[in-house]
Amino acid sequence: MEKKDKIVVTGLVLVLIFIIINIFSTLNTMSDYEARKESGNERWKQVENRILQTEEKVNMLEEELRTWKK
Repeated sequence: MEKKDKIVVTGLVLVLIFIIINIFSTLNTMSDYEARKESGNERWKQVENRILQTEEKVNMLEEELRTWKK
């Protein structure tokens, strides 16, 4: 092979290596995102449950207050 051909082949091999590294990096980022998303969803469910519990307590106190006013 000529020197020019060797340079082209070496360049293509380097580009292929960078593409493979990029694919693995993207897959890793996607899996990490999914894990963080699930963790965030669980956290929001906890927050929602706390809000519902607080609303229930407020409703109970409002009802108790109404009975005291009568």
